[in-house]
Amino acid sequence: YGPDRALPAFPASECTSDVEPDTREMVRAQNKKKKKSGGFQSMGLSYPVFKGVMKKGYKVPTPIQRKTIPVILDGKDVVAMARTGSGKTACFLLPMFERLKAHSAQTGARALILSPTRELALQTMKFTKELGKFTGLKTALILGGDK
Repeated sequence: YGPDRALPAFPASECTSDVEPDTREMVRAQNKKKKKSGGFQSMGLSYPVFKGVMKKGYKVPTPIQRKTIPVILDGKDVVAMARTGSGKTACFLLPMFERLKAHSAQTGARALILSPTRELALQTMKFTKELGKFTGLKTALILGGDK
């Protein structure tokens, strides 16, 4: 999928039974809505990634997300600055999930996020687990000075 293509509607048979019915309904409702230009729906996110976005409660991307996610999904590098709470973490996590969703026979780390502080590392880890809940990806947190 490219940034110009909308996420296709998924039949209920593709929803796993361990997904809560309310989550399934949220995704189904979003799929039925008119696909607005610049919305998460129009970014071409895969079903597991989009389901994480919906479960987190996000409806409309923030300006920084609307501008950067499609560019990153196209494989381009981005340097961006925005205020605290503007959704910058999702700007790099969603494209990272898309890239990593194809399971690899490779063992070990496939992605690395470096953070300047313990607090930011913990916050990013928590957000990664919440947003990537349906991707099947594993995460680990390594902090300097800890065993």
